Amino acid sequence: MSKLKNQVPEQIKPRLPGGYNLPPFGVHQFLALIIVCISLWALGVMWLGMQAAGKWVGSWQQDIHLHVYLDNTEAGKAEELGEKLAAIPQVVSVRRISAEEAAEWVQGWLQNAGLGQEELARRLPITFELSLQGEQPEFLFADVRDAARLFGARVNEDEVSLAQAHHWLSKIDYLLWFATLILASAMALVISNTLRMILLARADEIHLMRLLGAKEWFVRMPFVLEGLLLGGGAGLMAWLLLWPLVWGAEEWLSALQIDLSTWGLVIPLLLGGALVGGMGAMIATVRVVSSETAAS
Repeated sequence: MSKLKNQVPEQIKPRLPGGYNLPPFGVHQFLALIIVCISLWALGVMWLGMQAAGKWVGSWQQDIHLHVYLDNTEAGKAEELGEKLAAIPQVVSVRRISAEEAAEWVQGWLQNAGLGQEELARRLPITFELSLQGEQPEFLFADVRDAARLFGARVNEDEVSLAQAHHWLSKIDYLLWFATLILASAMALVISNTLRMILLARADEIHLMRLLGAKEWFVRMPFVLEGLLLGGGAGLMAWLLLWPLVWGAEEWLSALQIDLSTWGLVIPLLLGGALVGGMGAMIATVRVVSSETAAS
């Protein structure tokens, strides 16, 4: 044994591959780490955008209202306008807001900017508040506009935009989940191909381990651990790269009164990355290790 040891160069440290010793981390792993990190970062950006859009829409997602304004000079048409709006099938209810209530709200919004409530009540238009169904059909807002136009009234178009945003957000949510599944599959394949190249390069070592009686899980374990580390590390890097984006848009988000929380994405990105890494490792090792088993 001592004679054999003397024949081994000093720079070489012989050891059996596999087990809990991770394979060497080379250029292929770095490339896989970067690709998975970019993919997870893109997903994080999309989910942050979805979060920002949801907060922008705000309470409209649960309770959708629309306001129609009629000039005080047309007060005689108010009752007929209310009946016309209530006749629209998708309108749940119509409430006429009193001038005093509207003036009180405006006064609070303006923070008592020197305007008396009675004066405001005389100047404000007659206001109707429409409660809408959760799912708006395509022509609902056109019907409301047409009914208002018949009596010289106008619709709050900002509220129309919010209600339409709520409608589109529900559709975008489904598309985002679909994109997440597609990217997750692509990331798992990237990690799988990377680990498969390493496995093929070490085929002789793996075959030797199997001949020496090593169990299949013992051979597969280091590659599964490497897949988990690749995915989890990419998830952590992607989460860290989200912070500069949020900091850069902080002023714009503050103007829209949107408070984004990147902390809510740290666990999904870490666990999601580790999951796709583990899946990729299982895909890479199941065929190669099984073929070695058959050969043995």
